[in-house]
Amino acid sequence: MGIGDNFRAQRRPAEGLHLDSAACGRSAVSVLDAVHAHLELEARAGGYVAQERAAPALNAGRAALAGLLGVPEAGLALTESATASLRAVLAAWPLQAGDVVAVVPSEWGPNLEKFADRGLELALLDVTGDGLIDLAALERFLASRPPALVQLTLVASHRGLVQPVAEAAALCKAAGVPLWVDAAQAIGHVDAACGADVIFATSRKWLTGPRGVGMLGVAEPWWGSLKVRIPAMLGGDAPPVRALESDEANAAGRVGLAEAVALHMAAGPEAVRARLAEVGRMTRKVLADLPGWEVVGDVDAPCSTTALRPLDGQDPVAVRRRLIDEHRIVTSASAVARAPREMTGPMLRVSGHLDCSAEDLGVLRAALAGLD
Repeated sequence: MGIGDNFRAQRRPAEGLHLDSAACGRSAVSVLDAVHAHLELEARAGGYVAQERAAPALNAGRAALAGLLGVPEAGLALTESATASLRAVLAAWPLQAGDVVAVVPSEWGPNLEKFADRGLELALLDVTGDGLIDLAALERFLASRPPALVQLTLVASHRGLVQPVAEAAALCKAAGVPLWVDAAQAIGHVDAACGADVIFATSRKWLTGPRGVGMLGVAEPWWGSLKVRIPAMLGGDAPPVRALESDEANAAGRVGLAEAVALHMAAGPEAVRARLAEVGRMTRKVLADLPGWEVVGDVDAPCSTTALRPLDGQDPVAVRRRLIDEHRIVTSASAVARAPREMTGPMLRVSGHLDCSAEDLGVLRAALAGLD
């Protein structure tokens, strides 16, 4: 059984065609069962007793997630979302109003809003023609005007764009500037163990875990810089990053995430990445000459995410709605707010997972071609 067939077999049949994993992946039955079993245990034994009993699964999940993010296990905090993770680290990091955060034009819009809320200033980094960070320009920038931090979104939300974060991390390290990485679209999709000093992600997308669970990783050299108070209930020897976790946890969601990560590790992260890159290339090939639409970006980008730009005045929001209502095909409409420094208009996003086939994409193509 191939990796796509195995992925499909682990899940209940979809209602139609699901091509929207970049928004929210479909969880496996065993993930749903793990969440349900933990909630049942909370009802029978009590929430904190249930959490104690779940410790082996949670610890295994933490260790695997830390490996996927490239941080020590003690440097991992579980949160409610990637956004919650960013808020937590922004509150704890030694930043002053007016400090500069360097970003590229494709940066996720809500991250820019959080930096502004913290009183930080933005500096726009140079990119190549396809939107990738210009590493030579970055090196010059770090030498001449080192910012408080560099922020990169590893895989863009709105199109198939994968930043060379490992190379950027090496340059930032040499300059003594921390690199923060948004891996919400990356974990379970591309290699996220990139040497970032701060990295944050979510459960619900490519890992296909439950909603309402996220993660934050901080590299060890920066633990002592965090402005945190270790809660007494954690113990005086608890790693400071654990203090960034919320006081009230969705324990059942975390148990479900641990199961989703176990499935990902069993499938083989490298094999998953290779298959998702193949799905992306296949998607862009099938949709390349679709009348009225233009595939955006590099057709060989090593990810599944694919963006279509409307050429005839179509409204991607309305198109998405019609695809669901008339064809039971789920995609995403990407508003300009996703990447306000780069996008000039809304787009349609297609993001099939491991089980996506050429036949599925043919169905999507025919549906789009048939819309008035």
